[in-house]
Amino acid sequence: MEPELPPLGLSDHPALAFLNTAATAEGAELIPDGAGYLRWLELTGLIDDRAAVLNRFSAAELDAAALEAVELRERLRPVVQAWAGGDPTAPDEAFLAAWNAIFAESGRSLQIHRSGAVVDLEDRWTWTTSRSLLAPVAQAAADLFAHGDRSLVRNCEGPECPLWFYDRTKAHRRRWCSMATCGNRAKVRDFRARATKEVP
Repeated sequence: MEPELPPLGLSDHPALAFLNTAATAEGAELIPDGAGYLRWLELTGLIDDRAAVLNRFSAAELDAAALEAVELRERLRPVVQAWAGGDPTAPDEAFLAAWNAIFAESGRSLQIHRSGAVVDLEDRWTWTTSRSLLAPVAQAAADLFAHGDRSLVRNCEGPECPLWFYDRTKAHRRRWCSMATCGNRAKVRDFRARATKEVP
């Protein structure tokens, strides 16, 4: 049985959704193998040609890409934390060089096509090696650092919650990964604390 993915809108940015794939107290590792990694890439909208990738690479190659993706995620986590915390040196030159090496191994192509009277232009990844499957998440992280507002990148305030999100609320006061889970738990804790104080 495949691990259940958290709601995709929870993080509000694909780079943060990538960080949130790690195993937690409440859930399994979301990138357990190559098939799981492809499933996650497709569900987050980072790839749209899962079948082509499955036909292009062996299960062993996909598993190797998934293992590298997990390693990439764990290298990304402290960089996002430092960047969101205001560190002007994050990401550092070594990190940028590693990301640029991933981009150098990947390829993109533009394709124009017609569907009836509509002409569309598509920007597509070219999967030259299984390692090129790291490029979509590397691009998502690069987009976060290049265009994101570090003051809106937050770690959930739930005491044991490791999830990250991009606060797109109007007032920018979001505190929880989800009001239905961590937000509700906080309300229950606050209610119990108040009830305990009121008991004579």
